[in-house]
Amino acid sequence: MVKIAIIGAGGYAYHLIKRAVELPEKLKLVAVYSNPARDSAGRTFCMEKGIEVLPDIDGLLEYLSGKADVILVPTPINTHAKLSKKCIEAGFAVWLEKPPVATIQEHDELQKFAESKGKCIAVMFQNLYSDIVQTIKADISAGRFGQVKRIKSMACWQRLDDYYGRSNWAGKIRVDGDWVLDGTVNNPLAHMLANELYFASMQPGKMAEPAKVQAELYRGHCIESEDTSSVRIETADKVEILFNASLCSESQTGPLTTIECTKATIEYSNFNEALITLENGKTQRITVNGDQRINMLEKLADSFENKNYLVPLDMCRPFTIAVNGAFESCGTVHAVEEKYLRKYDHGDSIKTVIKGIDHLLRTAHDNAKLFSEVSTPWSKSSKIIEMNGYKKFPSFGFRC
Repeated sequence: MVKIAIIGAGGYAYHLIKRAVELPEKLKLVAVYSNPARDSAGRTFCMEKGIEVLPDIDGLLEYLSGKADVILVPTPINTHAKLSKKCIEAGFAVWLEKPPVATIQEHDELQKFAESKGKCIAVMFQNLYSDIVQTIKADISAGRFGQVKRIKSMACWQRLDDYYGRSNWAGKIRVDGDWVLDGTVNNPLAHMLANELYFASMQPGKMAEPAKVQAELYRGHCIESEDTSSVRIETADKVEILFNASLCSESQTGPLTTIECTKATIEYSNFNEALITLENGKTQRITVNGDQRINMLEKLADSFENKNYLVPLDMCRPFTIAVNGAFESCGTVHAVEEKYLRKYDHGDSIKTVIKGIDHLLRTAHDNAKLFSEVSTPWSKSSKIIEMNGYKKFPSFGFRC
């Protein structure tokens, strides 16, 4: 049994709290930090379960001495590096929420710090832990499908205006001088990009290294960062990756990922189903059921003793390079003109839709194109960024 604590008791942290207590043979939730100024359902839940609730992080770390093994850090993106270092300095291992950090320099500093303290950080890209992803990855690495040539993904998702009012970092590029880079690429659909990079490498336990990145980042909502993106990545092994996504869609579709190999095509959809079509026409369907967060926590617990995590921090370096390259490529996030937007009441909030975005995403996906390459009136073309040796964001003049 691994003894854990969680920093936070609201939002996503509450989801983890509820799932952790469902695994009494694997995990023991010792304590949580909960901001007393916030009305947190997780705090009430923990108090009812007899789980210690601390009102400040320093107090949590002091209380946990000798009582816990791991601290989960499902906190705002801009706090990941600082809080992970703080937990490691106090002697704890860290399971870190995705995305691990916002910038490559933060990643490298955090990795070096953890190694200096003899600690291993696991990253909670929950879908990378799923049996379906691990099965596809194993078959790719074994050469069952031949060489991976191209991977393309799309997702039509929705986020209402109140989504961006829930915290001071939502929809932000920076907060108090710290990078956030919130948006489709680095937050809600980060799982989709992480999966693509993972599938693009034929090496077990590796993500593909981005060599070139070209990206178009847009916003339909009144935010700083992006909510709509179109990204092309060329990996060091010449695999092409396409990522087209929006949080301003009319309908909810995907994620849909197509993995094109020399001997097979894999259609991976909604993080829970895959259809494999081999070159001889034979097909295989794989599905997964159950809660993927619970599955992730089980695998993390099983890997704690030997530290052989499926998703260690160092494996995720290509992901952060891809995110930084996307922002560098576009130079700035472009606002979609009002005439191309439609806003209307949706429950107690406002829904923002980019007109025609659902069709555009499908067209770009089917044709493996960026938005500007399929005659989109509001699109802006972008430059290709060479990522070899990339060590600091920003390096190519990105501006907020």
